[in-house]
Formats: sequence, structure tokens, C-alpha cells
Amino acid sequence: MKKILKKILFKKNDDRNSDKSLIKLALNKLLSTVMGIVLIFQNYLDWRPKRIYQAKKSGKIIDRKLYILAIIKNEGNYLDEWIYYHRAIGVDGFIIYDNESTDNSKAIIDKHSQFIDIDYHFFPGKSKQIEAYQDAIEKYREKQIWILTIDVDEFLRPINDTDIKTWLQSFPKKVSQILVPWTIYGSANHVSRPAGLVIENYPYHSNDQFITEYKSFVKPELVRKAFMGHFYKTIGKIVSESGKKLWYYPYVLLVGSRPSSKNFMTINHYYCKSVEDFEEKIKRGDVFDYEKNLRNFNEFKIQDKNDILDVDVSHYIDKITNLKNSDAMTKS
Repeated sequence: MKKILKKILFKKNDDRNSDKSLIKLALNKLLSTVMGIVLIFQNYLDWRPKRIYQAKKSGKIIDRKLYILAIIKNEGNYLDEWIYYHRAIGVDGFIIYDNESTDNSKAIIDKHSQFIDIDYHFFPGKSKQIEAYQDAIEKYREKQIWILTIDVDEFLRPINDTDIKTWLQSFPKKVSQILVPWTIYGSANHVSRPAGLVIENYPYHSNDQFITEYKSFVKPELVRKAFMGHFYKTIGKIVSESGKKLWYYPYVLLVGSRPSSKNFMTINHYYCKSVEDFEEKIKRGDVFDYEKNLRNFNEFKIQDKNDILDVDVSHYIDKITNLKNSDAMTKS
């Protein structure tokens, strides 16, 4: 029955475009609403009214620091740029789980720890992503911060240089989770890994009609359960980056799916990079389910979008350069 429903309600994996059907859009909204109502019941059955009330009371704090949560494995080629970039746009700290890296990742983290708070955990084992995320939520449940969960090939991107903290403070107190859509960046036809910055080497991305996945900001005290790499089961209101109410995670392959707004914030996802990089990504396996690695070159073809040139990339390159110079001066 599950397989039959999936065939009826979900599109083919390579169909990432809107079908424009109003009937399917209405069905999408209905299904999302039903899943959202089920989530509410699950929350009350698991946490009960007293704990929910206490969590919501704590969740009303508006002024919060922003921490990025990530699980890494041998990301030394790109980790330095990724940390510099997010420091440059105003992130307050990092929570990093290291899934048995054997490269120079720890040395890079130690270097940046001199300038920003990095909570580092060596986290061995297979298929550890959700366990790591839940561990971080429990450790930070009383800290009253925002946590953004992304990978090292994902860069938070303010639209029109939106101030991240001001944007986060603009949401109502009852918001527990903000879903921000990807912008997919293609390979720029690189076969071998080029030297230099990711944001400089891969400047082309998908158009706004390409339907993408999401990543989320959460208040840890309102998280009941880390559900998947893109979504948490939270107590309270779930919204899009522009503040629109969402009942549940907007599955991109669910019939009637539409592209999300990108009015204030997006996640630049450098999914492909070069062919060489993608081959290495396949070999690393999936930290969510090691036995079922979903990465393959068919997915590379789907995600290799080079439609639009990113004309603002030099702005962020300058930010990184300035921060590197500042670090050098501080150390000297």
C-alpha cells in the first residue's frame, strides 16, 4: 500500500518543476495540513501539555545568538572557506560533529577556534547524522539560541545583504522553525577540482523555478525530535523564510509542489562541484544511512544547474579576504 500511495502522490525523482495544476496544488496543501496536524498530536502525546507550555515559554526569547550545526567527514578541502564565509556574514559559533575524519579538518577547526566559539565533538560510527543532531539539541536545549543545520557544501546566503540577526528577530515569538530553500549551484563544467574558493569556482546556479529542498533554523528548546537532515519535529509554528506558515516539511516531489520564496534568505548548495569532487562524495557514503547511499551520477545530472550567473559573489569573496587579513593582524 505504501508503494502504491508513493506512486500516486509523488512525482518522479528527476521532475523538479511545477506542474501548474491547481488540483494538485490543493491536494499538496491538504496532505501537508494533515501531516502537520498529526505532528501536533504526536507532540502532545510525547511531551504532554506541561512540558509543551514550559518549552513555549522559554521559546519566546527573541534576542538569540546563531550557531551552525554540521556533521563532517574529511572536508578539509573546503572547511576553511566554509567557516570563514559564515564568520564573515555574522554567525556567532559552530557545533561540529566529526565523523572519523582522517584529514586536516581538526587543525582547521583549531585555527578558527582562536577567533570564534566552536564546539567540537569527535563522533565515530556509521549513519550518525540524526544521532549527532539530537545530541546537539539536548546539549543546547537550555541555551536559547538559533541553530542552523547545514553541511559544508551549503552556504547561508542573505538576499540583498539582509542582516541575519535582524531577520531572525523579525519572526513572531511562537515560531519554532524556519525553513530556508536551497539555491542549487552547478559544476560550471569542471571535471577536475580547481584551486581556489568554491564560491568563486562555481558561480552558476539554478533559476527560481527549480524546486529544491530546505534546511532549517530551530530553537533547540522547542525541538522534540531530530527527524531528518532537513527538518525537525518541533513544538510551535513552522514558517518559510518570508514568514508564511507551513504545516509540515514541503516535500519537493509531492504532487503540486511549488518553488519557495527567496525574499530574505537562501542556502547556496554546491551539490555537484567538479566531477572529481562528486566521485569522492559517493565514496564517503551517506551519514544519514550508510547502507543506502543515494548519491549517484543520475542525481548529479539533475542537480547540475548552470542557468544564472551569481553577480554578487565578489562581495562575499571580499568579506572572506578581509576577515583573513583581520585574523592575520590579530595573531601578529
